[in-house]
Amino acid sequence: MMRIPPYYKQAGWQRFFAGVIIGMIIGWFFFIYEFGEVQEKLVTKIKMQEATIKNQKDTIEILRSDKDELNKENQKKLTVQEVKVYFKNDKAFRLSELSTHDLRSQIEKELSAVLNRNIESVAESKDLLYQSIENKVFEVNDKRYHVVVRDFVLYTKLQVFVEIRLAD
Repeated sequence: MMRIPPYYKQAGWQRFFAGVIIGMIIGWFFFIYEFGEVQEKLVTKIKMQEATIKNQKDTIEILRSDKDELNKENQKKLTVQEVKVYFKNDKAFRLSELSTHDLRSQIEKELSAVLNRNIESVAESKDLLYQSIENKVFEVNDKRYHVVVRDFVLYTKLQVFVEIRLAD
């Protein structure tokens, strides 16, 4: 049988093993301390980066929503949103309010094709709009009228100023 030598009785070996154990304990505490410091720095850095990323995402979202709103506003500004017809000589014909309204609504219905269309394309087809209004005979209260376009204002609201004439 083999026996383990009794090193525990010799003081030199006892000091050596005690030094190794104390060194391991000190090394372990040093490792734990350094590991904790490194982890704390990494956690702090990650938290700061997360805050920065969140702020940048919020900023990006705000900028995107602002850009979308501006695009929608610009799109609205660049298209015809409303058509209004004004009469220059409706008092001369002494038309009632109902007759005037009926004639106005017929002309606006004729021009309704330009709603939500690009202002540039409406401006290019201005002559066609003139002809479509002037060549049509509108019937109101068993009387026939045609109109002559005198003025034409084109922006987001199309304003047409016309003169009423009796049709032959």
